[in-house]
Amino acid sequence: MTKEDTLKILYLIESVYPLVTIKSETVLRWMAKCESMDYSILLENLALHMRKQPYPPTLNGLIANANNEVTKFEWLNEYSFRPQKC
Repeated sequence: MTKEDTLKILYLIESVYPLVTIKSETVLRWMAKCESMDYSILLENLALHMRKQPYPPTLNGLIANANNEVTKFEWLNEYSFRPQKC
């Protein structure tokens, strides 16, 4: 992930959770940890977290669950929805 991608994620967290204020130390910590992460996986995991949880995610929580959360929905690609009969 680039620094710009990390800032996009943090901005999204700040805009979704209005009580969160990101400090400069937090930005530096996220940039250091997220360098080796894939942006799309982390963004998808954040989206899943936002749907389920009313509180903001932690960095370690997003990274730890990145692989587990994404694989849960891979089966959706194997199936198609049937049209409803009228």
